[in-house]
Amino acid sequence: MKSFEMWNYEEVEDAFGISPLRTNPAFEDWLRAEGCEADESEKKMLDYYRDVLFEEVHNWNEDELKFFFIGPVLGLIHFKTANFKPYTQRTLSITHGEISASGKVDFMLAKGKVTPKIPYFCLHEYNQENRRENDPLGQLLIGMVAAKAKNNDELPIYGCYVSGRNWFFVLLEGDKYYVSNAHNASDDDIYKIFAIMKKCKLLVDVHARKK
Repeated sequence: MKSFEMWNYEEVEDAFGISPLRTNPAFEDWLRAEGCEADESEKKMLDYYRDVLFEEVHNWNEDELKFFFIGPVLGLIHFKTANFKPYTQRTLSITHGEISASGKVDFMLAKGKVTPKIPYFCLHEYNQENRRENDPLGQLLIGMVAAKAKNNDELPIYGCYVSGRNWFFVLLEGDKYYVSNAHNASDDDIYKIFAIMKKCKLLVDVHARKK
């Protein structure tokens, strides 16, 4: 059993037969996030968290980045619905032939009351600004592959990994995956990050209603 933390993106590609493409219409639709812009009250809160991030991102450890920035920003979106809810630090696992992997997902949107039964979105928070010991894309991808296997359907899996101030959005659809350019949460990109996550909530709700 290989921990999620030990995977890099090439190993995930080779083991599970997925490959990257630059973009596709579904990915572009998600990233445009039309109609999901922050309102004035949300913008005020985002401005506050953006400024705190700008001042502290070099100083924070993993828990501080999560506690003082990622959690509060995501909390503004109110992800709990009748069809799914947010989970943190929940374990996913996958067995594929002779390959097995398991690990905790930092943040997940999934159907279920007590345990995540059908995951739709995975976020991997990759610690502080200057640490580069592991491969954040690889760790996210193995979690997304495990989520897709658990669902046992053809619906896409949405994902995001955070490296310090930078947010990267990822879509896994079939055997292809797509990765966005970096969005810098310490400048005005924070509004785009927020809109993309609000759009994710809407897309996940559509998928959750089908299950």
